Amino acid sequence: MARKPDGLHPEDIKSRIRKKFGSMAEFARRNKRNPNTISNAIFTPGYSTRIERMIAEELGMTPQSIWPDRYHMDGTSVSFRDDRTPTALTGSAHRQNEVAA
Repeated sequence: MARKPDGLHPEDIKSRIRKKFGSMAEFARRNKRNPNTISNAIFTPGYSTRIERMIAEELGMTPQSIWPDRYHMDGTSVSFRDDRTPTALTGSAHRQNEVAA
């Protein structure tokens, strides 16, 4: 059986924000952010580590304690980007095939 991460559920994060600020919109206004940005950072891994750190600071916690699956033990964020291999030919490859770049 898979083990659940120990962090907070996204709805728990939202409820803590609502308890402290009254609403998610008020939290976003006070921090000069769009409410959708806050919501995306809560629900989407790798969306914005800067917003995640801001949320954690406002809640008096560390990002690692809120999202343990998004951060290493040393506090660095886990990369959620795929390693992409370029598929397009470079200019020199076109010239080798006698095709204009």
